Amino acid sequence: MSKTTLIVSHLATLLVGIGFSHLVLTSKNQGSRGGEGAVNQAATTVAGKGGKKNKKNANSMSAISLEQSGYEAGLQDPMAALAAAKDIPGRDNKLIYTESVYTAWGEKDGAAAAEWVNSNLKGIEKSDALYSVADGWAEVDPEGAALWFDENTSGINREDAIYEILEAWGRKSPEDALAWAEELDDYTRSGVMDALAEGWAANDPEGASKAVQGLLKYDFGDEFAMNVAGQWASTDPAAAANWAQTLENADARAIAYLEVGTEWALAEPEKATEWINSLGSEEDKLYASLGVALGWSEHDPGASLQWAVGAVENPNTRQRIIEDVMLDWSSNDPNSAAEWLNAQPSGPQNDEILSTFSSAIIDIDPQAAVTWASEIYDEVQRDENLSMLLEEWVAMDGNSARQWVSGSNLSDDLKQRFGTQ
Repeated sequence: MSKTTLIVSHLATLLVGIGFSHLVLTSKNQGSRGGEGAVNQAATTVAGKGGKKNKKNANSMSAISLEQSGYEAGLQDPMAALAAAKDIPGRDNKLIYTESVYTAWGEKDGAAAAEWVNSNLKGIEKSDALYSVADGWAEVDPEGAALWFDENTSGINREDAIYEILEAWGRKSPEDALAWAEELDDYTRSGVMDALAEGWAANDPEGASKAVQGLLKYDFGDEFAMNVAGQWASTDPAAAANWAQTLENADARAIAYLEVGTEWALAEPEKATEWINSLGSEEDKLYASLGVALGWSEHDPGASLQWAVGAVENPNTRQRIIEDVMLDWSSNDPNSAAEWLNAQPSGPQNDEILSTFSSAIIDIDPQAAVTWASEIYDEVQRDENLSMLLEEWVAMDGNSARQWVSGSNLSDDLKQRFGTQ
């Protein structure tokens, strides 16, 4: 997940739009590898004797079956396997099968596979095949794969392959991978170092954490620290949190706290909130809280919101959590979001959620924003929010806004002020 979007923007949630508006208005009103003969498996599932087409067993065309047969065939005779792929019906089925063939070929003989793809394929087909070859080759000889792709490819093909290779290399020999990556050009290195962090920290988080300090001077340093923190926290969040606290760089510490909070709350949200209370500065608590809210909301957004409005003391932090969780929830699962909002008891906490959420979506879906704001229980707060939202809506789209207001169930005062004159 692009978890860092929680900090910087809501761009990914702008899709909430019209779909959620209609829903809101409605809701408010209403196998194993191996075995000889795998080379011909794909072909025999398609054609029988004499080339006549046979009906295929559904299981033989499943993604898992295609991956397994492609991998097995690729290990034995990759050219025959690619020839057999021509008889597989459906573009997606062919792609699943051939990707596994290229991955297996990369494991078996990465140099030969890469040379053949580079000489015989073009366009997207070539890019996809090179990526699969790099994936397989990196598992057995990441250094050899890195050298070949660095010297023989360019652009996105080179960057994608090096990214995949560094992740695998980081699991096997991270110090060597780091030394090699230091010789890359600045642009490429900036885009691939998080892969090295992920692979390294997956097996040796303490070792990866020691490398962070020397990398913070680079533009990718913060992201490297973020990936180390996330990988470490997925298995030992307390240890990751203790390490993050030692980071003197404020930006790196903030993004590490965000990751720790996210991973911790995925498994143990209550313990994650206890950790937040142990932090000293408001800045640290802010990012830790945002991370906990994000992680918690992945499996229980309602509980995440209730925690925020009931326990987070800083009003700015509460506002950001409510905005992020509600925008994400209403974009991914608008039915559940609307049902949860409708089911909440009236009172100050729910009023805060309604007020914050409606203000956050006024630019995206003004009808939904006004509809939700009209459910605020406190009359004074409700009128203030509605006035603010309607002023903004009229400024954006005067005629349509005024016509909608005139036909709504809003108060006569609001209709007089913001309806058609």
